[in-house]
Order: sequence, then C-alpha cells, then structure tokens
Amino acid sequence: MPETQDQAAPPHPWRIASLALFTLALGLTTLTLDDPGLVWDEPFSIDSGRAYAAWLGELPRGPFSREAIRFFWAPNHEHPPLAKLLMGVAQALVGDRSPIMSSRLTAALLFALLVELVFKFAAGAFGGLAGLVAAGSLLCMPRVFGHAHFAALDVPMSLAWLLSVVAFARAIRKGTHGACALSGICFGLALLTKINAVFLPPVLVGWGLGFHGRRALKPLAWTLLLGPVVFVAGWPWLWYDTLTRIAQYVRPTWRVSIPVLYFGRVYGDKAAPWHYPLVMTLVTIPVGVLFLVVLGSVRAVREFRRQPVLALVTINAACIIGIFMVPGVPKYDGVRLFLPAFPFLAILAGVAGKRCWEWLAERSRKRPWRPLFVTAAFFVSQAAATWWMHPCELSYYNALVGGLWGADKLGMETTYWHDVVNRDLFRWLNRRCAVRQVVAFYPVGETVVFGPQEGKHVPNYYDGYYLNDPTNKHLMAVRLESARRYDFVVINARKAMILWHKNELAWRYLTEKKPLYAVRKQGVLLAGVYARD
Repeated sequence: MPETQDQAAPPHPWRIASLALFTLALGLTTLTLDDPGLVWDEPFSIDSGRAYAAWLGELPRGPFSREAIRFFWAPNHEHPPLAKLLMGVAQALVGDRSPIMSSRLTAALLFALLVELVFKFAAGAFGGLAGLVAAGSLLCMPRVFGHAHFAALDVPMSLAWLLSVVAFARAIRKGTHGACALSGICFGLALLTKINAVFLPPVLVGWGLGFHGRRALKPLAWTLLLGPVVFVAGWPWLWYDTLTRIAQYVRPTWRVSIPVLYFGRVYGDKAAPWHYPLVMTLVTIPVGVLFLVVLGSVRAVREFRRQPVLALVTINAACIIGIFMVPGVPKYDGVRLFLPAFPFLAILAGVAGKRCWEWLAERSRKRPWRPLFVTAAFFVSQAAATWWMHPCELSYYNALVGGLWGADKLGMETTYWHDVVNRDLFRWLNRRCAVRQVVAFYPVGETVVFGPQEGKHVPNYYDGYYLNDPTNKHLMAVRLESARRYDFVVINARKAMILWHKNELAWRYLTEKKPLYAVRKQGVLLAGVYARD
C-alpha cells in the first residue's frame, strides 16, 4: 500500500466493527473479572491508587506542600502513577464496596481500548480485514486476555506504548503543531504508566529518521521535549527533590531477585538465559495465530523499505522483546514484562490474515462463503485455548510444547503470579472451614497476606475479600513461613520460588501430599489446599 494511504480513517462499516470489538473485549473481560485470584501486584496498585485519588479530592484545599505530597504520593512511588490513579478514581466512584473489582474494571476498560486501537491502527494502515484479524488475534491470546483482568500496569503499558507509536506516526504524516504536541503528550502518558516507556525514544528516532529523514525532526523534537515535561508535571511525587527522585526511580538502589523456572533449572531473574523472552513468546501464542505472526514477519522483512508503517510495527515488536534478551536484564513472570510487544505481533498477524483471505478468495469464486467459513473456524479454534484455560490463562502454553502438560514435563514455569489461588478455591475454603480457623499460604506477595503481629491478627486482602462468605464466617489468613499455627495450607505451585527459597515444608506438601481441593488444568496441579499434618 502506498504511504499516502497509511493511517487513513477506516470507512464507516469498519467504525461499526471497531465499536463491536470494543464492546466484545470489555464484555468478555467484565463478565469474568472476578474469576482469577488476587495477583501479587494488585494490592500495590489498589492501595496507592486510593491515596492518589484522595489527593485529587483535596485539590480545593491546595494539597501542594511537601508534607501533603509525601502523605498522598509516597505509596508505591517506585512506579509511575497514571494507571493506579485511574484505578483510584474508579474506587472513589463506587465507594468502598469493591475496591478490587472497581480497579480491575479499569484494567478491563483499558484492554478494550487496546483492542479497539489495534483494530483502528491496522485497518487504517493495511485495510479493514487486517484490522479485524489483528484485533481478533489479540483477543485470542490467552495470556493477554488473562492480564486484562488484573489491576496492574502491564495492560495499561501495552496501550500507552501503542498509543505513543500511533500518535508519532500520525505526527509525521500530518506535520502540524497539534499532531506533534499530541505525540509528546502521549509519550508523556506512557512515561507516567511504566518505566518501559524509556525505551520508546530509540525506536521512534530510528524509525523516524531512517524512513522520513528531516521530515521527522519536528515530531521528534515535540515528542522528546514535551514528553518528559508531561511526565514530571503529571507525577506530584517528582515536584520536590526532582532530580534526586528521578535518579532513584531510574536506578533503584535495591530490588528483590525474582526466581524463574526455565527448562528444569531455577535462575535468578538477571541470570535467566538470553533466549527466554523469545522462547516464551513462541510457546504462549496459539499456534494458528503464531503462524500468522510468522507469515506477517516474513512479509515485513521482505518489504521493509517499501512499507514504512509495517516496518514500524515490526521494529516495535522486535525491540520490545529484544530489550529483555539483553544479558543482565531481568527476565521472569512469563511474558508479562514484554507484554507491550503482543499488540504489534497481533498486527503482523492481521497483515498476514488479510493476505490469506485474499489468496483463499481468489480460489473460491464459485464458493464465496468459503473464506468467511474458514476465518470463523480459525478464530473459534484459537479462542478455544482461552476458554479451555480459564481462569488460569497465565498458565497457557501452546501445542509446540504439548500444552501446559508438556511444558510442565519440560520444566517450564506453570504458574507464577498467584492468579490460580482463585475465587472457586476460596469458596471451597469458606464452605469447609470452621469459624476462626487459620489458613496459611505459600508463596505469597508481601502485601497480600500479613501474619499475626504481637499476638493480634492484622486484616488483609484475603480476610477482607475472599475469606468472607454470606454467613459472615471469618477465617484468618497467615503466611506459612511465619505462622505459629494453622489448620489448612494453600500451596501455589510456583516451583521456582519454593525451590529458590528452599522451603522444604511447602515442597513436601506440593509433591508428597494429596490436596483436599486442587486447581488443575490439563492434569497439571496449579494450586492445592492441604490439611495440616
């Protein structure tokens, strides 16, 4: 397609399709929002978002002093605030009735916007069919759909990255001050979402100058100068001790090493093999969609110089994954850290899907229904993977490794983020346990479960959300490693962490004991409830 047609507005029927895709993505996610368990990062987002939103409520009283900024904006200042602020606003709108669900609904809404943006970008650049296949491919990626349920930063970052790229391409095409300023604002919003955005400038500079030369200078200047201004202006934590706090943010002095299980060996996150991101990408996308991604990538390489927008898509996908292939860069949690690459992979699938449709249509003139039938069958078969794995989509592996069962036999990480300790498991606990019985958990995040302090039980997310049933039965949740007593223990089968910390008790429960209740997929144990010995 000639460059003059790139980024053209989709025709009217495709706008209807865009709205339908948004509604479908939002509906599917919202209807299943409380199925997965609370993951490790969610309490950080929920609590800090509530504090940030409270600061907005104080604006009429001028909460701009150093003390006020510290009080409201210190929580979780290790990560930028934008997505968490949106979650906090959602909590404020619904009150205290359901902070987890209101925060998750924010993530679901951002995911629906991501699906719509993928469609619009691909449809504008490569045609409506490409847009439909791209959006459908993204919806059919189980791990992406799984992440859309969580009040975390990964789906918001995926949206912010793609939005920045789309805005920059538009700024180059239009060249107006308004379009260039919008590109800078979008880059600033990406910086306010997650630290991954610091890798955007090399991508934009390389593509802009490589394909558009001097024409890219004005958009680049606006983007690279205005973006940091928006970043600092939009994060009150940086308003005091600005340079010091930016330095602390970019180069934290301390972080926990997160272990990862990869082909039967446990690595520290910085020691994981360089090929981990590439392999995990290849084995966690349904094989049909992956086939289209490969076809689209081959076409992109062949037409790299002739198709600037296709090159832009390819460069982004390659760079996002490539960043995490650099030795010493942390690699853990499956595909979560490089999730922003997946919308671009979906667009590559869309480009190939359109070509496959055209190829099939040319050979089916006497049977014009055949392309539609094949396409429908394709997406039903690919979506089946998500249906089969729900609500444990983060444990999905494709047929290249024999599914989850095969991945487990190969020594891959079958679960990592605690999502498998889910609603159904807690319903079983509420039915089975007596009042005031104690449930221990391992492994868990620092803010999910708090142990007893000075003999008094401290309320936590499990007590406040999952361990309450309609009869007001109250169970106590503690961490296994600090529990003085417990009646039941819930083991999340995150083998890397159990082995890394050499927790023999947890390992014995997992490998030697029969669970009273088990969360399994494809015959693989992901979480279990055990009676104390």
